[in-house]
Amino acid sequence: MSAALKLVLGVVVILIGLWLLLPAGVVEEVKPEEGISARLDWWQHFKTVLMGMIPPFLIVIGILVVWIEAEEMKAPDVPDIEEDFDTEDK
Repeated sequence: MSAALKLVLGVVVILIGLWLLLPAGVVEEVKPEEGISARLDWWQHFKTVLMGMIPPFLIVIGILVVWIEAEEMKAPDVPDIEEDFDTEDK
């Protein structure tokens, strides 16, 4: 994958993380379907923790990808050097 494509992917991940941090009134809340999750007492607490962890994680990963790929794009190309590792005397 090219560095420019990874850079764009990193920006997209950052934007998704920021979008997930929007207040609940801005984004329609998705409710779990009735079933096994409706029987669990801790579902709401788990969802709260998960919703609090995912956006910052995505933002940090996106920033790291953008930083690494931006540095890779700035770095000059290194020519391939062929070395002879023969240690035998001729």
